[in-house]
Amino acid sequence: MQRYIMQRLILSLPTLIGVSILTFVGLRVILPQDVIDTIVGEFGRNDPQLRKNLERELGLSSSIPQQYLEYMGLWPTCLKRNSQGDCTEKKFSGVLQGNLGKSLHNGRSVTSEMKRRVPISFELGLWAQATAIAASVPMGVWAAVKQDKFPDYGLRTAAILLNAVPGFWIAVLVITFGSIWFNWAPPIKFKTLTEDPIAHLKIMATPALIIGLTPSGGLIRLVRTQMLEVLRQDYVRTAHAKGLSNATVFYKHALRNALIPVVTVIGVGLPGIIAGTVIFEQIFVIPGMGRYLVDSVNIRDYPVVQGLNLVFATLLIFSVLLVDISYSFLDPRIRYR
Repeated sequence: MQRYIMQRLILSLPTLIGVSILTFVGLRVILPQDVIDTIVGEFGRNDPQLRKNLERELGLSSSIPQQYLEYMGLWPTCLKRNSQGDCTEKKFSGVLQGNLGKSLHNGRSVTSEMKRRVPISFELGLWAQATAIAASVPMGVWAAVKQDKFPDYGLRTAAILLNAVPGFWIAVLVITFGSIWFNWAPPIKFKTLTEDPIAHLKIMATPALIIGLTPSGGLIRLVRTQMLEVLRQDYVRTAHAKGLSNATVFYKHALRNALIPVVTVIGVGLPGIIAGTVIFEQIFVIPGMGRYLVDSVNIRDYPVVQGLNLVFATLLIFSVLLVDISYSFLDPRIRYR
């Protein structure tokens, strides 16, 4: 198992390098404007000397390959310049040294800012995923057990509706009708878990519930399909023939095997849920990574967007690895070499 995990971690490096190159080149080549245009626009004048000074100060005057190598920590970065603009101190300081750079607009460390925001988005994603699992697994099992009966039809209809209705639309409805009918609105000021646990849970509960409802529609249908397939297997018929109760057959013998593809979908979908909290963090004024990403894309803040993309890619790779490892616990016949 340890050898398998090491092989997977080593093979994930080319993926992360590919993500970093695509993001880096895409931000500088594809976007119609660059960060210098945005900053110069704030000054209200398009002075060529001002552009040149800003490019040199922000480290954007060198070629794109050199900028990428500096960002990754494979090329020394200029830390200090004299009054003539010549570099007086250089140092290797990039991703490989644990430094994701500084914001081009406010000079704050991207790593420090992400340390503050990552736990918020991660917690919101976990709450949403827990909501989706808690709602979909029991409902999917119940729909399979009651196949072609009223509960099955009702749950399948509800699953289709959950898949069809966008989560952000539900969020807007909740805020609109919540304020009209119950005089309720989401808190404007965010409270951390250590600062005020009760207020923090109240802030997280509504967006987590709405985010979790959307994927639960697909999960209900998947759990139902897998359970029906497993319930038709010979070993399930044998378990019934031995006189075991329906609850024992369903939940002890059938459910574990039916959950293997479900775990795959849940594990791979977790980074997507965390990344998909972008709109909800905007709607519910939650200072997580999604809101940070939207604000940074609007002002072309390259280091922030690059750092967030690397974090999302790393989350996805580790989630897939955890899903693969979980197979051996769900089905003891699965072994890794």
